[in-house]
Amino acid sequence: MNKKFLSAVLFGALMVSSTGTFVSCKDYDEDIDRIDKELVDIKSALSALQAKVDAGKYVTNVVKNGDGITVTWSDNSTSTIETIKGDKGEDGKNGTVVTIIDGYWAFDGVKSEYPAKGDKGDQGEPGDAAAAGHDAKVNEETGYWQVWDAEKGAYVDTKYIAGGLRVVEVAGGYNFTVTEANGELKTIFIPGGAALLSIIPELNGQNYAQDFDIYYGILNNDVDWAGHKAVNGKMLKGMYPTADRDIKMQVNPAGADADAYDWAFVSTDNTTPWGLNFGAPQAWTGKATTATRATSANGMWLLPRDVQKWDLDAAGSQGRPDYAGQFKANDGDKYLFALKATSKNNGEVVKSPFVYTFKASNVNATENIHINGLTFAPSGSSFLYGKEYTPSFDMLGFSSDGYDQEAEDSVLVYDYYLEIDKSKITDESIRKYGVEITADGYRFIAKKEAVVNNTIPFIYNYILINGQKGKTYFSVNFNDEAVTVPDKFLEDIVAPFNATVIADQTRWYGWSKALDLTEFFNTLGDAGKMKWIDAIARSMGNSTDPQEINRSVFDKRYGSNDLDFNVELTGGDPINNQGTWDRVIYNGALLDKYIEFDYVDATGKSCLTGNIRDLDKITALKVTFKVDSELGGHVTAPYYTTDGRQYSGDNTKIALPLDNAFRVEIATRYDQYEVARMNFSFELQMPTNCPIKRESVANRTSAWSKDKDGNDVLKVYGEKLLDRYDAVAADMRDAFKGVYNYQNGAYNAQANVEANWYEVLVPTNSFQIIGKTNESYATLAGISNSSLYTEWNTIGFYGTAGNMDAYTLTDVKYHHFNVYTEAKDDIILQFASRIADSKVAKVASKGTKENPFIAKAVYSTDGLQTILKYAFEVSNTDFTLADAFDKPYYLFDRAAAQGVTAALRAELNSSLVNNRQSIVVDKADPSFYGLYPSAKMDQQATNVVTYILDGAAQTANTNKMKFDIAKEVGNGKVIEITYHITDVFGMTKDLTFYVQTLN
Repeated sequence: MNKKFLSAVLFGALMVSSTGTFVSCKDYDEDIDRIDKELVDIKSALSALQAKVDAGKYVTNVVKNGDGITVTWSDNSTSTIETIKGDKGEDGKNGTVVTIIDGYWAFDGVKSEYPAKGDKGDQGEPGDAAAAGHDAKVNEETGYWQVWDAEKGAYVDTKYIAGGLRVVEVAGGYNFTVTEANGELKTIFIPGGAALLSIIPELNGQNYAQDFDIYYGILNNDVDWAGHKAVNGKMLKGMYPTADRDIKMQVNPAGADADAYDWAFVSTDNTTPWGLNFGAPQAWTGKATTATRATSANGMWLLPRDVQKWDLDAAGSQGRPDYAGQFKANDGDKYLFALKATSKNNGEVVKSPFVYTFKASNVNATENIHINGLTFAPSGSSFLYGKEYTPSFDMLGFSSDGYDQEAEDSVLVYDYYLEIDKSKITDESIRKYGVEITADGYRFIAKKEAVVNNTIPFIYNYILINGQKGKTYFSVNFNDEAVTVPDKFLEDIVAPFNATVIADQTRWYGWSKALDLTEFFNTLGDAGKMKWIDAIARSMGNSTDPQEINRSVFDKRYGSNDLDFNVELTGGDPINNQGTWDRVIYNGALLDKYIEFDYVDATGKSCLTGNIRDLDKITALKVTFKVDSELGGHVTAPYYTTDGRQYSGDNTKIALPLDNAFRVEIATRYDQYEVARMNFSFELQMPTNCPIKRESVANRTSAWSKDKDGNDVLKVYGEKLLDRYDAVAADMRDAFKGVYNYQNGAYNAQANVEANWYEVLVPTNSFQIIGKTNESYATLAGISNSSLYTEWNTIGFYGTAGNMDAYTLTDVKYHHFNVYTEAKDDIILQFASRIADSKVAKVASKGTKENPFIAKAVYSTDGLQTILKYAFEVSNTDFTLADAFDKPYYLFDRAAAQGVTAALRAELNSSLVNNRQSIVVDKADPSFYGLYPSAKMDQQATNVVTYILDGAAQTANTNKMKFDIAKEVGNGKVIEITYHITDVFGMTKDLTFYVQTLN
């Protein structure tokens, strides 16, 4: 923690210059009286401060304010202590604010030549108390600030004078000190944070337990080493343990200062393990940044890991076997530990729950530990001449015990030092650019402006905690101005994933969205846009291959080890939080396979052609979301994997999740510099462009409707299977648009692979649906593609009472692109009769109740003119009939006439059932060629009508039907006659007409 010291001048009014200035005794006495009075005022002010502390307040800041000091409290109120001002002679010297800059004491913001702390020494013997820190202090004899001189081992005076009231920021708060009139010091402590009440561990995924790995290396002998931590050119033998990550926690209340406490882990028997070191607490915002004040605004803190050397002592129970034994029992069960905080001010102790566990692993046997990558240009960073920079790692990987592990933030690195890679740069260039490595080997600097727009190569030499040494290389390009990186939000894409097959491909489907860049360019400004285009041009290099250029411009982050990338996919909650798989790798796999990018012009044409002039035409970012129709399985929520489980690498296949929000960050950079960022979010929804519709293809054999409950009803009109009892077969090619079309009198398969993506569950009591039975799934691709009714494979039953089967097809689903499964509504499949569902069945003109047929009286020929009967006849011309599809059909055969040949009824009705009989052909009573006539008179059934077929023999031509009405009916009587037109399935359609007798 940076220490802050303030002094307010108490005796400034009495100071004299080095040349000497004398005042009268009277004046001197008056000054002493005034000072005594103001001393009383200062002590009174300190008492007021103490009263606020007693009321539960704590200090959030202390600053110099003119000749006084202003204290800001936790409730945002302030207190000001006025100091003594001289009213004669010269003004007293203002107090001095003492801070630390770059490891050196600074007075009033000016870095001095006095180091603030010496080099870090090796770990002392365990159990020894830590040496006291060497804060700056005031030499009460000389009145000057003193600092610690590590070489002399003593405090030395600086040239900076201190006043009488001094405020020193210390662990946990501030010490306010005033020199009383008798020369004695009075100090009160004002806390800089609230008192710690509880400690809440950071949640680890979905588990509350905090499982940590401890990696340790053992050196049995000293190892040659030239780094800053070396002792006489060696990394000393011993054990070097480190945790796999920092300890993150939340303190309660949020205003508590974690740095006011000493931290350690304790087991349930209150034992503190040895060989587990952490540095001073740092306020944590979730992105590993530290606040300027000691307290954390959200109460989040981290304890950074700290690698120290430990001497093994088997005789003193501090041997290698003893180390791992601190963390687990012999049976392998891990011990539970709590995080303990001990107040530096009053020794009070607070403990977290016992939820921490540790697993100690020796990395000595691990071979080929290697550094995967080094990052030295975090987002938005710049490398300017005249400033020092420190490289840092994001990830270090190693393999141990036959399985792969990852240790974040290079926790295995014990020490490193930098070198200029002189194999890639000349001594003259090094001199011209002023390139240097700092004395400790940790930082680099280029001091001269000539380095601008030039790249400097470096070597990172490192040694791990097991003594293994290695090196990695990196280069830095310097510029002349700090880079401001705008990050422009483009759009929130929320839309159905209505992908279509990608041109020249049958496997991949894609849906694209062009995101307008007008506002992005407005944010950049003209100069910024030029830099952005220049950065893209640099990324293109000399390549002319559009695919290679695209990969360079949109370099995607695929996994955790990727440190140099331009595009990253984030978000996707809660999918990524439900498993243990690395979310970076999960999102990286989605990004790599299923999202493509391009910069396009106003017409949608790609501008990444290799011609840099095309970059001036960019107007939009084109994003294409893809799906693989040959993924090898269907995916569903929540994981969108083919096996329905959480993604864990190569064991299952994934697709872009639907109904889940993601964000894409796209950085544009050249070398290490980011010049701009853009981002957008997207949430793809279930597609709405299912190509298969519940519509009849040609209205020939099927029809869709809704029942009273709103259910989809599919009626299929089939043909009787002569070789199966009571069986009807239906041509399902007509039932779904998108599976077949109908052209030139024939059905043509359209997209059988897409039809295969549509499934229905066949009920157990069905005869056969698309060739499937007994709760098996039928796909529309299984529809028999044949015009022969004997080959149709949707078959149902019909009963003797004229009832036809109906089935409810459940669990209907469509697999969009053969990947995303959408549940569809059930289908009621009803076998039906074209005749029974006739759209039209009526008389052509005469025959209505108002205009009936006329049955004329037939008289005897004996001259008596006796009425024998009434008679009339009907033929095809007397009726208008149309089946379920509005296709005309006829009741009688056709007689030969001038220019017209005779034809049987089956031939006339060939459009119904392919030249086969549709209506019963039996001409005997009561069928009468399938018409089953009946009569009513006065609304009562009557047998006064006799039905006579013209050509009653089965082989004869039946062109019409004659009716004889009994003479007893009499003149002017109206009779209702109904044809019960019956088809081969026993289904009927009634046709009623009227006839009136006439003498």
